[in-house]
Amino acid sequence: MDQNKSGKFIAKLRKEKNMTQDQLAEKMGVSINAVSKWERGLSFPDVSLYKKLCKELDISIEELINGEKDDSEEAKEKAIISTINETNKIKKKSKKLVIILSTIFVIIVLVLIYYNKNLKVDLVNDSDYLYDEVIGFIKEKEFIENPDSKEKDFNVFYSYHPFGIEKKNNYKYVYLWIYEQSYYIEKEEYGSGLAISSGSSVPAKAIFKDNKLQDIIYPKDGNQYVSSIKEMFPGIIEYQVLDFNKNKNINKLFNEVEQKKNIYYDYLNLDMSKITIDDLIYDNLIFTIEKKNSKCDIPVQLNIFKNNKYSLSTEYKACKSGAVCTSMLQFVKSTDGKYNYDVIEIIRHSVDANLLQYTNENLPEYMIYSGKGHEFITDSDNKYLNELLSSINVDLTQCATPNYGD
Repeated sequence: MDQNKSGKFIAKLRKEKNMTQDQLAEKMGVSINAVSKWERGLSFPDVSLYKKLCKELDISIEELINGEKDDSEEAKEKAIISTINETNKIKKKSKKLVIILSTIFVIIVLVLIYYNKNLKVDLVNDSDYLYDEVIGFIKEKEFIENPDSKEKDFNVFYSYHPFGIEKKNNYKYVYLWIYEQSYYIEKEEYGSGLAISSGSSVPAKAIFKDNKLQDIIYPKDGNQYVSSIKEMFPGIIEYQVLDFNKNKNINKLFNEVEQKKNIYYDYLNLDMSKITIDDLIYDNLIFTIEKKNSKCDIPVQLNIFKNNKYSLSTEYKACKSGAVCTSMLQFVKSTDGKYNYDVIEIIRHSVDANLLQYTNENLPEYMIYSGKGHEFITDSDNKYLNELLSSINVDLTQCATPNYGD
């Protein structure tokens, strides 16, 4: 079958009947582009269209296949032979295509086998107690090395997420994410409040030999973090570690630590119905109020002192570009005034923050920090706080402004 010859034959017959390509396409129920391809020898009409096309062009199927008008027996035989040859060509192409596709499939399977072999790790579930051994070792080390461990009621609280334990001969590799916070009670001269000593949230790899802890490895900081994670963890665990923060897993660990801390320091919780100014005040400061869900980089702070005095901190010390500056917030300008309000009512209608769990994603609207270090969250409608703010005409939604000094 000569597609070029047949195509020119179709074009010639169409023109003899004064039909455009568009008209022939419409009669055949195909696109004009299809007719154009036939006539240019780029394709051949589908076998289902042979009879209909031949009727439109007043030719036989044999003549369509041969690309010329000839109704002799020889022409019919030629058409049959041409069809057989074309069928064989199609079969050969199909066979070749099957071979190519089969080869590609085998290659893909081999690649997947190789990839899975590299990913495969022998994870065991009969050694989960090793997680607790890791935490116990780290906790003991914190008590030895942390200088605050000598302070009153120092304690360390841990929570972890297990990724898996891999076994290789007499070695076991424990993969986990560890969240840690340590606390202590400040000395009386500093207010006797609950203070944070240290904290961390980090993935770790613990190495055991014959079930004895040999080493704990942590990832490197900065732009080496990702590459060190890939070195520390097998591929099947690596992606879990790198995506760990996306599913709010850190919040879950944070809340677990908060719960442990709150249970341990339960005696610190205050009886809100009987609380007094003396329970809060330290060095004349009763408490400080700050708006937490503010869009400001640094919101203003309202300090409430005894003797009905208040101070609104409005400017903070800031660094010029490129200058070295301490990271500690330091207010350098404030507006002073007097209030006439029973401020203890604000605290009595607040909640001891030590009883609640919150993160940076669900911060309360306002936080109150007492002089002795206690933290409070105001009631839902902030009725008593708003009454105080209204009486002294203070807006805590405004932002503090940076002061770059000289």
